[in-house]
Parts: sequence; structure tokens; C-alpha cells
Amino acid sequence: MLAEIALVVTTTTTLSTGFGAYRLRRKLRTDPLTGLGNRLALAEAFAWARRRSPLVAVALGDMNGFKAINDTHGHRFGDRVLIEVAAILQRTACRRELVVRLHGDEFAVLIPCDTPDHAARRLDTYRAAVAALDEVEGQPITASMALGVITAPSESADLSALLASADDRMYGDKHTHNSTRKEQLKCRSISPAKAS
Repeated sequence: MLAEIALVVTTTTTLSTGFGAYRLRRKLRTDPLTGLGNRLALAEAFAWARRRSPLVAVALGDMNGFKAINDTHGHRFGDRVLIEVAAILQRTACRRELVVRLHGDEFAVLIPCDTPDHAARRLDTYRAAVAALDEVEGQPITASMALGVITAPSESADLSALLASADDRMYGDKHTHNSTRKEQLKCRSISPAKAS
């Protein structure tokens, strides 16, 4: 009888310890605001993808005009926007892709792929999905995300280098977005009388 009790206690303790370790491991790899993975989760998934795909792509993106959203509506509303964007990115991800939040309004997507064109097409899909967000908590917003992607052969791919290159491309995309936005605003400010 004592042996059975000891076995039950040992088994329960082992299960509790195992479950506790699993919860801690998951917590360390999860962004607390959005529930997405974090940088550690990205590093682990990247190592896994390098062994299973000929090419690996990393996309980096941040929200256009997010500071204005925070300044206008407050940080609590800004957090709600980030949660909504995270959910959109997560729903848009294909089976082998991983979406993570790095910090602030910056997100990354790991895209195992066969061709660079595949990664570029996926970038367009993510961009369009975020642009469809037009309301959060009943408040109309204009959402868009600057994105940059870089693809490399899996055997030579380095995560830090890919993130740095994707960051450069993202800022190029952001510059293009800002230039286009300024041009649109400029065109709106010209009245028909002045235009003729």
C-alpha cells in the first residue's frame, strides 16, 4: 500500500514538474501582449526551418503612423491595435510560417520557401491583410504596415544578418509609403481652381 502511494505521489510530482517546465518554456517564448511568439521563438523556428527548406526568408514589418495612433488615442488603444494586427498576421500565416512580435509595433515573419518570388508574394498578402483593418473598438483607423523581406539559402542563412537586411528593406518600403502619402495629401490640398 505504501509503495502504491509513493508511486502515485512520485508520478504526480513528475507530471506537475513536467507541466510546470512546459508552461515556463512556453512563457519564455511568448509575447505577453499579443500571444505571438517572441525573438527566442523565432530563433528556434529558424534553426528548425534551415534543416527542412532549401531557402529561408525573414520578413520584418512595423506599422506606418503607429506613433500618431498612440498620441491621438492613448497607449491602451495602441495596444488594442497591436493585438488586432497580431491576430491578422497570425490568421494570414501559412502552415510553416511563424509570426512573432519583436518589440513595440515591430513584427517578423519566418517564411520557409522554395523561391524568392514565393516570399515576395507572401509579403504582399500580409501587407493587404493589415491594410484591410479599418476599425478597432468602434474607432475608425487607417492601418498599413511597412514590410521588407530577405531570402537566403538555408545552409548559409544567419538570422541576425537576415533581420538586418530585412530591416533595411522595410525602411525603404516605409520611405516609399511616406512619399506616396505626402504626394496624396499634396494633391488633396490643391483646389480645382488652382489646378487649372
